[in-house]
Amino acid sequence: MNNIARKKIEGFTLMEILIVIAVLAVLMKLISSGGIAAQKKSRIYQAKTMIASLETALAIYHVDFGAHPVSGNQNLVNLLADAATYSASDDWHGPYIAFKEKDLSASIPNAVLRDPWGKDFHYNYNPGSIPEYKIWSDGPDKQDDNGLDDDIISW
Repeated sequence: MNNIARKKIEGFTLMEILIVIAVLAVLMKLISSGGIAAQKKSRIYQAKTMIASLETALAIYHVDFGAHPVSGNQNLVNLLADAATYSASDDWHGPYIAFKEKDLSASIPNAVLRDPWGKDFHYNYNPGSIPEYKIWSDGPDKQDDNGLDDDIISW
């Protein structure tokens, strides 16, 4: 009798094992979906922070030169950070911003600035009667929506 009682107590039933697996699967799904949402918010914040940093650097550049760099991502990176090329100019008091190597596609002066999704930032300068510039990222969908939908913009 003692052996029979012991056999009934030992081990888990198939139903118990399936329930534990189901609970673990639900928990993993909740954890992973929360992580994905947090990562998306983090990347959006990174892009907004980079745009704000670029705007500050552009304001300082504008004080030195009285104008903004011409359109184009590579022009923006070079004119704000390429000390080797532009330090000879008496007006250039840069670098105006320090880029992280992981944010650039190559070494300066051949680099373009990449957003957190690995796409190039856009920079457009319009020197019209009211000069203005625009900086934007394609955002999480990695599609250029001209500042609409999920694009992250400076204006």
